[in-house]
Amino acid sequence: MRSRHLLLLLVTGVAVLLAACEGGSPLERHVDRFLRESGHGLLGPVGEVQNLNFPDQSGLVHVVVRNVEGDVRIRGQRDDASGPTTVRLRPRSVVETNFAARRELDEMKWTAEMKDGPGGSRVLEVTIGTQDPKAWFVRCDIEIDTPRLGRADVVTDHGRVLIVDNRGGVQVKTTMGDVRMRTPWPITEPCRIDTKDGDVEWIVRGESSGAFDCECIGGEVNVFARYGHWVAVDPRNDHNTLVSRLNGGENPIVIRVLEGSVYIVIVEDPHDTGTFIRPT
Repeated sequence: MRSRHLLLLLVTGVAVLLAACEGGSPLERHVDRFLRESGHGLLGPVGEVQNLNFPDQSGLVHVVVRNVEGDVRIRGQRDDASGPTTVRLRPRSVVETNFAARRELDEMKWTAEMKDGPGGSRVLEVTIGTQDPKAWFVRCDIEIDTPRLGRADVVTDHGRVLIVDNRGGVQVKTTMGDVRMRTPWPITEPCRIDTKDGDVEWIVRGESSGAFDCECIGGEVNVFARYGHWVAVDPRNDHNTLVSRLNGGENPIVIRVLEGSVYIVIVEDPHDTGTFIRPT
C-alpha cells in the first residue's frame, strides 16, 4: 500500500509540473497524457477508450462539447492545414474500484457526430452522459484535434478546459479547473468563459478585438496588453474587475471567475508566451 501511495505522489508531482502544458507538440502531448492517465489509473477504474476519426473536408470545424465531468482539450492548427478530425474519449472514475463505479463506466453513453454547418463549415457535436445523473464519481476526458478549428462551445464540470489555435469565439462553462484559450488567429467574435475554483487565461494576438467585461471573486484580473489599442478607463476597474476595449471592438468578451484569477494576454505571437500557464 505504501509503494502505491509513493507512486501516486510521484506521478502527481510530475503531472503538476506539466499540468499547464499547452500540448502543441506530439511529444509534449503524449507525455502529458501518459502522466495524467497513470495518475487516474491509480485512483480508480478506467473505462474503454474510444478513438474516432472524421475525414477532412473544406471549411472550418466548429466544436460543441457537453460533458458530465472531466477535462476537455480542443486543438486546431496555427497554420493552414488539412487532415482528419480525431476524437478521444476516456471514461474514468475518481473512486476506488467498486461495482457501482464499474457499472457506470460500462454504461456511459456518448455520441459524436459531424454535421453540416453554416457557410460551408461543419459542426462536431460530442455529448457524454451517464445512466445515473447522480453518479458524481464518473468522468470522461475528451481530446479533439482538428486542422481548422473554428468556434468552441464547452460545458463540463470538475474539469480543465484547453482550447488552442481556434479561429472563432469560445463559450466555456466548467468548475474545479483552469480554462486556457490560446490562439495566433485574431479573435473578433463574442466569447464567454465561466469557471469556479480555477483561473482563466485568454491569450491572443494584437489584431484581435473585443469589449471586455471581466470579474472575479477571490482573485485578481491581470492584463498583459503589449500589442493592439487597449483602452481601460472605466471607473469600475479595480483589482478584480475589468471593463475595457481592445481595438474598438464591439464583440463582448465576458469572463466570470469564482475563487480564481483572470489573465488577459495580448501579444504579437501567443505561442511565444511559453508552456506554463502563467505568462512572464
